Amino acid sequence: MTRFTKMTRPFSLTLALVLFLGAGVGRGQEEATTVREEATTLREGAVPLREGAVPLREGPPTVREGPPTVREGATTLRTVEHAGRTRSYLLHVPPQLDDGPVALVVALHWEGAQARMMEELTGFSKLADRKGFIVAYPYGTGMLPDRYLTWNAGTCCGFAWENDIDDEGFIRKLIETLGAEYPVDPGRVYLTGISSGGMLAYRVACAWSERIAAIGVVAAVLNHSPCLPRAPVSVIAFHGTADRYVLYEGGRPEVYYDAYEREDVSVASSLEVWVGRNACPAKPWRSQNSRFARDVWGPCLAGTEVVLYTLKGGGHGWPGGKPVRYFLDDPRTDILATPLIWEFFDHHPKSETK
Repeated sequence: MTRFTKMTRPFSLTLALVLFLGAGVGRGQEEATTVREEATTLREGAVPLREGAVPLREGPPTVREGPPTVREGATTLRTVEHAGRTRSYLLHVPPQLDDGPVALVVALHWEGAQARMMEELTGFSKLADRKGFIVAYPYGTGMLPDRYLTWNAGTCCGFAWENDIDDEGFIRKLIETLGAEYPVDPGRVYLTGISSGGMLAYRVACAWSERIAAIGVVAAVLNHSPCLPRAPVSVIAFHGTADRYVLYEGGRPEVYYDAYEREDVSVASSLEVWVGRNACPAKPWRSQNSRFARDVWGPCLAGTEVVLYTLKGGGHGWPGGKPVRYFLDDPRTDILATPLIWEFFDHHPKSETK
């Protein structure tokens, strides 16, 4: 059961921490991230493996990263209106965009971060240029317009949760908007995210399962309840056994930045929802070594699959990502989440079978 308990420390201390750390969020993040696909490859048979809300003001990030239009091969800032708010997102369109239907990946940042940092952490834009898909990086909301941004993922986090921001509806609106402007394949719409961004990916997939083909979550669990997906959704997840922000076995985080405590469900409980809905085999096929294990539930209904990479001793970070040091642990380098997530997405388009 998930519960919330107001913390005893003064909220002003949390606010001071947010302001201090948030001031550096936008700095020092100018270099593009390159996904080093050649560093790790998957070989056959190998494992690659609250209550008492504080009313705060919010607003969209200041538009200073580019015009509200997109030129191919660039990442630019755009906005969309939703629920009476101007919501912002970065959009990356590859230089060679096919005339036919293309895949769309929506990548959700972690608590305390912002869209540009998610782009740099994951390297999805560089991969999109090579593989020919579109990537959108939405911004969460916060007490400042572009500092310490958060998502309302059901039981988490911060400003967005406290103020009941409709992030689920925002992601829907974003996908619909891009589908009207670009030749997005309705059967290849994907969500990915880390930490609270991964929690939001779970939440959107629960509510809009008939449109989301697959999700890729890192260091996140499914705290939103009830989750009653109407259609099967493929899931790939990465989680470290030593994650102190979102515990592998569930429970109260050992490290948090909110003004309220929470209790997370376990990684196993999160995946059980999708194993059951997708009518997957109850027992996974496992391969492992001393560093990580890979569990695969499949084949499942409508060609779906559920995959879990358990990183032994791994912390709260994006495997193979660029170190950013803002509310994340240093990333593991023995496995690359970005190319693995895209490969999984590419092999799991939406089927008409429900």
